[in-house]
Amino acid sequence: MQQGMRRNIILVPLVRISSQIVEILEQSLAGIFGSGIHVRMRIGSLDYAYAPKRKQYLAPLILSSLRSLTAGVRCLGIVNVDLYSPGLNYILGEADIGSGVALISLYRLRPQVYGLPPDEKLYHNRIIKEAVHELGHTYYLNHCLDGKCVMHFSRGLADTDLKQVGFCQKCQKKLDEAGPNGDAATA
Repeated sequence: MQQGMRRNIILVPLVRISSQIVEILEQSLAGIFGSGIHVRMRIGSLDYAYAPKRKQYLAPLILSSLRSLTAGVRCLGIVNVDLYSPGLNYILGEADIGSGVALISLYRLRPQVYGLPPDEKLYHNRIIKEAVHELGHTYYLNHCLDGKCVMHFSRGLADTDLKQVGFCQKCQKKLDEAGPNGDAATA
C-alpha cells in the first residue's frame, strides 16, 4: 500500500463474542491490512436467518443485514452460529465483494466441535485466517493457488490450519495496488 493510504474496517459482533477475540481481531487486522479498525456492537437476534430444518443460519441473509454499515469501508460481521449458503453443507465465512461486506462464524473453528480438546492458540489462528481470507475477497482478491497463502481455498479445517495468516507475495502485491477504499488495482 502506498504510504499515507489507510483502509478502514468495521468489526461487527452480531452476537456475544468474547472481548479477547474482538481484541485479537482488532490487532491482527490492523497490522495485516494497515487499517483503522472500528468495532460496532450490533448484538441482536439472528432468528430471521435461521433454517429450522437444517438447524443452521443462512449466511447471505446475515450479509444483507450488514450492508447498511459499509459506507465506503469494509465490514466484517462475526457470529458463533453454524452457517450455510445455498448448495453447501456449511461455510466458515462468506464475502459480498461488491458491497465490501464479509461474515465469519466462530462455530466450526473450535476444536471441541470435533470432539477434540480446547486449543486456544489453534482456535485464535483459525479466527484470524478466516477473517483475513473473507476480508481479502472484499479487496477483490480471488482464491490463490499457493497452499500457504491465506487466500487459498480451504476444503476443510485441515487446509485452513496449513495456511499462513498472511498473504503470499502475489496476493500482497494485489492488495497493495488497491486503493485505500479497496478498489481493484488499475494497473
